[in-house]
Amino acid sequence: MKSLPLVLFALTVLAQWAVPLAAVRQHERVLAEGELIRLKCTAPDPYDPLRGRYLAVRPEITEAPADKELVPHRGSAYALLEVGADGIASVTRLERKRPASGRFVRVRVHWAYEDKAHFEWPFDRYFLNEKLAPEADRWLAESLRSAKGVLAEVRVLDGRAVLADLTLDGKSFRAHLQERLKTAPEP
Repeated sequence: MKSLPLVLFALTVLAQWAVPLAAVRQHERVLAEGELIRLKCTAPDPYDPLRGRYLAVRPEITEAPADKELVPHRGSAYALLEVGADGIASVTRLERKRPASGRFVRVRVHWAYEDKAHFEWPFDRYFLNEKLAPEADRWLAESLRSAKGVLAEVRVLDGRAVLADLTLDGKSFRAHLQERLKTAPEP
């Protein structure tokens, strides 16, 4: 009887460690085993000093044809993805039920009307080193205005999506930042 509080305490401590470790494990599994897709990005929202240092990433595609079961619906749905000849993914349609197989991502539907729905991707921020963040933010703003645009490289596995990298002309934004920082005049 005296050991019951100790056992409950031990179980509580284990649960507090198990939940975040399971989330980290799932995130790393998607990065390691997930299929790589690329999405075109649009201009980010203005800088928000309350959220910390990150790049605001907004994929261009936010509307797609909707399954009849989805209308009218708010909440989660599944975006079925198709990769084009140019290597850029597009959403073919949104479905309320989880597909048995294929390339799909769980998204949040804001509204659905007739045969179209507006949705939000499960990622919108790319966190990075605080010292690099101001220069990375400038790079992203300039690159999004260019004709080629920035591509978000996303790993997809079992309906989960993890933002892996941002690229311009097939080159990681980190490589672009290193070049910019080497050529930048010292203050």
